[in-house]
Amino acid sequence: MFRARPLSVLLAAGAFAAVIASAASAAPLYSQGFETDTSGWSAPTRVPSGTDGVPSASGSYHAETAQGAGDYTTWGGYNNSTGGSPGAFQPYTTSLDIYLNVGAGAANDTRFDFTNAINNPSGNFLRDFVFNVGFYDSADNTGPGAGTDRFIVSASNNAGRGNAYPKDPGRNPTSIGTTGWYTFQEAFFDNGGALGVTLSILDSADATIGSWLLGGDPIGGVGGNRYGWFAANEFRFIAIDNASLTAPSATPLPSALPLFVTGFGAIGLLSWRRKRKPVAAA
Repeated sequence: MFRARPLSVLLAAGAFAAVIASAASAAPLYSQGFETDTSGWSAPTRVPSGTDGVPSASGSYHAETAQGAGDYTTWGGYNNSTGGSPGAFQPYTTSLDIYLNVGAGAANDTRFDFTNAINNPSGNFLRDFVFNVGFYDSADNTGPGAGTDRFIVSASNNAGRGNAYPKDPGRNPTSIGTTGWYTFQEAFFDNGGALGVTLSILDSADATIGSWLLGGDPIGGVGGNRYGWFAANEFRFIAIDNASLTAPSATPLPSALPLFVTGFGAIGLLSWRRKRKPVAAA
């Protein structure tokens, strides 16, 4: 179920459509469908379609990341969206299909966090942009979709129970009540001289059912991609498929979108930046 948003937090329709259209026409720099291996990831388990009752999103295989495993990808290598490392920022989009099983019998308020990080121009960690996801059952009568079995998703710059909350009303939470594959997509672009990051969830028909716009760092202090990371996972496993990083082949992403969230909370940011980060070669 898509939750209506106040006008103050909606993206301009035309600008948002331009972001999605640009991402759709982008050239792939990294792609992993887990059909033959798990290269580019550390270290989920590749499984055939139907494992644990989950059909692959495409092809005959997908992967599973286990509870607490901390599996991650570098999207083919740090900074590869810039054509080298280190390097100046150029727009790019990451995408990962994640299977949300509403009927899996998870305990109320079971959560996972999937984050994308970006580097500064020197190739060092700058900031995380996180999907905060929780499962809530029909006995739970708070938040969107109250009284039904559903996932609730919001977005922030923090992960973990002590730093983020999927139901946070200030983060425009969205509920998902249908089991299936969903695409978790993050588009990084120049928003009028500042970094903009549109985090979107698409259903199997490629319809956008939730979106958030974060950012604020001066674009001159932003470099290329870092990791995609399951920073927290309380589920027995999460099925994933079709990981990719793409960059526009010609026209850059639009640079005049309004920010949904501006600035960063110093306390939350400091607590998050103390967390372990995946380590991998550029």
